Parts: sequence; structure tokens; C-alpha cells
Amino acid sequence: MKANRLLLSGTFALTFFLLVGLMSAAQNPAQESVPSQPAPAIPDPQDPRYRLNVEVELVNFTATVHDEGGKYLDNLSADDFQLFEDGQEQRISFFSHDLRVPISVGVLVDTSGSMRHKLQQALQTVREIALALSPQDEMFLINFSSGAEVRNKFTSSSQDVLRSLRELKSGGETAAYDAIGLAVKEMQQAKHNKKILLLVTDGFDTRSQLNADQVEELLKRSSVLVYAIGIDDDDDDPLLLRRTRYHIYHYMLNKLAGVSGGRTFRLFTGRNYALQSLAQLLLEELHQQYTLSYYPSSGGEGTDWRNVEIKVRKDGSQIRHRPGYYVNSALAQQ
Repeated sequence: MKANRLLLSGTFALTFFLLVGLMSAAQNPAQESVPSQPAPAIPDPQDPRYRLNVEVELVNFTATVHDEGGKYLDNLSADDFQLFEDGQEQRISFFSHDLRVPISVGVLVDTSGSMRHKLQQALQTVREIALALSPQDEMFLINFSSGAEVRNKFTSSSQDVLRSLRELKSGGETAAYDAIGLAVKEMQQAKHNKKILLLVTDGFDTRSQLNADQVEELLKRSSVLVYAIGIDDDDDDPLLLRRTRYHIYHYMLNKLAGVSGGRTFRLFTGRNYALQSLAQLLLEELHQQYTLSYYPSSGGEGTDWRNVEIKVRKDGSQIRHRPGYYVNSALAQQ
């Protein structure tokens, strides 16, 4: 009996749908029948074909592009760039060129004993940079010799920074790596996405508890750019004591800048520089950036380091950017 009731119920339903279909066709005689399509299958979250769209994070890279003369190039489009991860070209999903990005700057001033004849030049450079900041920017100040100390936390007031510079004196050794470690920690309080450490020094590290490898690893895992201003003894002045060992720091500064996507400048003691122009040139570069974003085609598994190379399809152009990132680490690069 139960089977008969099911059969009758199914027959009734089939008859009902046939009648509805005939009535619809009679009312729309010119409409052609369209074959029905099977309903799309619901993706299985465990299927690896669908996991990529869920798990891969958007990777952001900022780039600075110059021409052969060092002039910033500001008229490029997404089509002018190629981006590779571990040698495999990636599709650029998002592209932007900002001409006035607000920045968070941490200035690290070397006040070790070797800076005795160079400290005023260093401090004047920092003063000009502080005065050139816009009201939207922010800056903190760290000085370092045998240790590192936060002299001024983040502020948008250039006058606060200038007051913090007044009592700085030289003496002691050089703990540059510890200063960078402290600055990266302080940078966690930054309110802007673009974060820059400006290191002003004349010598290689002699006192830090952190070593070079640890600091480089720290910078790789952070989103800060390191810009360095190296102040040298003037080799052309025979009256100055030449300490060739201090020239080793060029390698240190270039390594720190390179691993973060920054840049190194070189000044000489006793020479006259248009420091105001230098500050304006530096900040003009820092406030501008190209941002390229992509979803890695290789997926987001693991915590391995991924090498990234960005190329520009423009003859004579030079580009700087971070050399890579760690998967599942902080991917919002700057």
C-alpha cells in the first residue's frame, strides 16, 4: 500500500508539472525552449583546486624607480612593470602610484666617540629632514653609542624633534644593530603604512648584542625601509686622521639598505652641502611610491622565504624594492 501511495503521489506531481509546462508554452508560443543546465556543484573546501583562492594572501610590494640621472620616474603604468616570484612571473592584481604618501620616520643618530667632529653635520641633516616633514607625517628619534635610547617618541611636531637634538653629545662605542632592533620595535606604534628608518652614522657596529644576521632577518620580517646617511672623513684632506677601518661600514649600510629596499647616501666631513636640498630630495622620494599587489600562483603553504624581482620595461631605468618576503608573515610591504 505504501509503495502504491508513493507511485500515485509521483504520478500526480509529474502530471501537474506537465500541465504547467503546456500552459506556459501556449502563452509564449514564440519562445524557444532552453535546455536546462545542471546546478553547479558546491566546492569542497578540502579540494586543493579551491584552497588557493581561500588561503593565498595578497602580497604588496612598493617600488622606487629612477632614470639614469637619478631622477624619480613618476609617469609609469602597470604595463611598464613585470613581477616575478622565485623566477615565475605573477599577474599584477592591483597597481597604484601615490604622489603624496604620509610616512612614519624613525631617525637613528650615531653619537659614538668617532662622531665627535661629525656630530654637528649629522644633527643639522636631521634638523632639515624634520623641518621638511609635512603635518601628516610623524617621526621618532633614537640616539645610539654604547647603547640605544629613544629620545623622542612619534610626533608630528618638528619642534619636538629639534628640542630632542639639542643635548646630544658624542662618546662611547657604536651599537647600531641594537638601535635598529629598538627602532623596529618602536615602529610598531606607527600610524602610517609606509615606514622608514633613517640611519645617520660614520662607523660599523662595535658594541651591539644583536649581530648582522639577526638584524637582516628582522628587517626581512618587517615592513620598514632603511635609508642610511654615511658621514666619512674626507680622504682629500691630509690634515684629517684617516681611519680606513671605518670605511668598512659602507658594506654594512649598503647591506641594510638593500635587504629592506632602501638607499644609502654618503657625506664627507668638512664639505659644504645643501642639506636643505638633500632633505627635500630624500623626502620627495619617500613620499612617492608605486604599489604592486598580486596573489602568488604558488600558494601560501609553509613559511619559506620567497624571492621577488620587479622589472621595468623602460630603458635606463633603475628600480629598488624589497628582495622578497616570508610566506605567512606580515605581507603588507612598504
